[in-house]
Amino acid sequence: MSLREIRGNTQILQRMKEAAATQVVSHAYILEGDASVDKLRLAREFVKAVICEHRQNDGTSCDLCVTCQKVDHDNHEDIFYVSADGNSIKDEAIEEMQRRLANRPNAGNRNIVIVEQADTMTLRAQNRLLKTLEEPAPGTVILLLSENSEHLAQTVRSRCILYRLHSLGTELEENIKIVAAETGEQWLNGEPFYKLVKAMEPALADKTAAAEFLDAMEIWLRDCMISLYDQSGALTGGAIAGGAGGQNRWPQSARELKEIARNCGKESIYNAIEACEEARQDLERNINTGYALKGMLLK
Repeated sequence: MSLREIRGNTQILQRMKEAAATQVVSHAYILEGDASVDKLRLAREFVKAVICEHRQNDGTSCDLCVTCQKVDHDNHEDIFYVSADGNSIKDEAIEEMQRRLANRPNAGNRNIVIVEQADTMTLRAQNRLLKTLEEPAPGTVILLLSENSEHLAQTVRSRCILYRLHSLGTELEENIKIVAAETGEQWLNGEPFYKLVKAMEPALADKTAAAEFLDAMEIWLRDCMISLYDQSGALTGGAIAGGAGGQNRWPQSARELKEIARNCGKESIYNAIEACEEARQDLERNINTGYALKGMLLK
């Protein structure tokens, strides 16, 4: 995924792309949006665009290079994450961040910090952060993710570029059924785990997207099972067809679904459905969305 696949917030996205393309990047940003806005995803895609080895002309990341892959897998050596310890981000966390920023970057020319739930910082932590905002080391980029920036001190806000975000979306998320069908086909065909995670990436955005993905996945698996017993071609105008016009609701045809089901066997489909149900139960128990869905693929 890259910035070009995110929809909404057009002006903000354009500014981010221009900053990445020209490398005129501020030392600090506040990404403000309510809980339904996936600010972390936007922050990561912006970071990818800034440090990508093969940045596109439009200021978006290539999404393929080693640097992009490291960002996607949360193991880039020059990106440091700060999050709340309990109900707040404390002074010690910002002190550790400052120690990291005092070191030269390992892989590139930028040290990047992403602060989740930034509006939970204690006043002492904000005062410590202010010192870094006033005199940032060269190449420093700090992204503060916040639901309400008014909870941040005015002295902090005044030293950051503020982006107020509305809901985000992607082309894939607009049709979660396609995401489920393509992921399901790769899953039943035994594709490597990293490919499966990449295919279902939009479903990892939040709990709502994950639940919709599981709904679509189970319907797709059901249609695969039904295809094994469909002798009359009823699926072409029934379970697979989406309604008027006879257009398939899945990217695969009825014949392709039957081929997938034959190759993997009924037991594999049953096991996949059971894994989906277990993932749904994990979500209901408030287990992390990524853990629930990724764990499903490993069963």
